[in-house]
Amino acid sequence: MTASYDDDRADDLQPNSEFHDTLSAGDDHDLPPVEPPSAGFIVQLFVVPAIIVTVVIGVYLLFGRMASSEVDWRQLVTDVRSDNPHVKWRGALNLAQVLDADELRGETSQRLAANREIATALTDLYSETLSSSPRNDEQAKQLEFLSKALGRLDAHDVVLPVLRDSLDASHERHVRKNAMIAIAMVAGRAAEQDRPLREPGLIDDLVALSHESDSMFRHQAAFALGLLPGDKAHDRLTELLDDADEMTSLNAAIALTRDGSTEGLPVFEDVFRNAADEPLDPAAVSTEEEANHHFETVLMLTNSFRAVDRLRDELSDDQRARLVSAIQPIAENAADATVRMDAKNLILELKSDSTTSAD
Repeated sequence: MTASYDDDRADDLQPNSEFHDTLSAGDDHDLPPVEPPSAGFIVQLFVVPAIIVTVVIGVYLLFGRMASSEVDWRQLVTDVRSDNPHVKWRGALNLAQVLDADELRGETSQRLAANREIATALTDLYSETLSSSPRNDEQAKQLEFLSKALGRLDAHDVVLPVLRDSLDASHERHVRKNAMIAIAMVAGRAAEQDRPLREPGLIDDLVALSHESDSMFRHQAAFALGLLPGDKAHDRLTELLDDADEMTSLNAAIALTRDGSTEGLPVFEDVFRNAADEPLDPAAVSTEEEANHHFETVLMLTNSFRAVDRLRDELSDDQRARLVSAIQPIAENAADATVRMDAKNLILELKSDSTTSAD
């Protein structure tokens, strides 16, 4: 009995040759061929989900950053108003950095420069620091920093009154100077945005400063007046063309070119002729005084080149010829490669304009 069972079981365990043959024969016909996955399949399986996840994370980070920025500037304003001097000044420094970063964002910025809360916090701190007397060196540096911070702001009705008060003769020279620089920053940005400041009182202040015996006030006033519209500013700039200080007369000439005026051309010719007698060699500079003189000369030349280029469409052939004659020695002899190249390029443009005019 046992043997019979074992024999039957053994038969069951033997492979069925007929079934095996049938299965083997059908392998090539019934099962699909093995192929590598297609590119489309891989895209659907991996790439598309990855893109979706990336977009979701990006949106999350974007809104998170926006929310964080909103919290940041409000917290910094609170810090600026703190009674703790360390918190206060750290907040002011960070707020200035936030303003710079926001401006760099361009069209995506929060327009923090026009934010009245920020402007009020910084002007209050400026006024508080200005009123402290006597001021030590650290406070003087803090006041200079705040002047520049106010110059970054576009809340004109908040910022300008404080800066104008700082122009008063009762304040120290450096306070008045920094206030003028800040005003020029505000006015320059407004002019770039085609929304020039229309502040008759401010023009009166600057005209008064342009009569100061200190040449620093005169040339700073000339620069700022060039950023403001109106006949009064224009008339004073025309008078400043004859100022004994070279920087003042040059700033006035440059300012007038913004209105297409050629009244300052003789000033530019003088700048070019004076520079032709300079070595203009940065390698020859050995003292701090020489370095400052070289920097100032190159700056005056660079600004003059740009101003003349701005006037090209307004020039007569005779004016172009005089300018080319004045610039030619610089193009040939200046050791400073940048100055030499700028001079050569301007000469080419002026000669090209003369040829076009003749045709």
